Amino acid sequence: MTRLYYAVLLAVATTQFAYANDFPTRARVEFVLDCMRSSKAPPQESMYKCSCAIDDIASKVDYATWVDLSTVANATTIAGERGGVMRDLKDGRKMAASFRELQAAAKKSCFLND
Repeated sequence: MTRLYYAVLLAVATTQFAYANDFPTRARVEFVLDCMRSSKAPPQESMYKCSCAIDDIASKVDYATWVDLSTVANATTIAGERGGVMRDLKDGRKMAASFRELQAAAKKSCFLND
């Protein structure tokens, strides 16, 4: 019974880890490059800090969720009707807030100061 319990626990933990880190390399690189452009730290330092930030984010949400959150958060800043579509979503403001909270937490844990 104990072995079965540990086997199931290990399977669940491994499955969650695999889904949480499904960010494609391209998405990670784009995030790091964008982060480095906005960082005031020297390039080498900002590369490490920005890599840390995307790893932190990937440990908390899967890639599909990240895409949804970032799409809504970025689209709500578009003026006019096009941005209004996202602003009018039922949970659009919550999604945008979640996106900003994830980014802020990652920046804080990786010592990225704006």
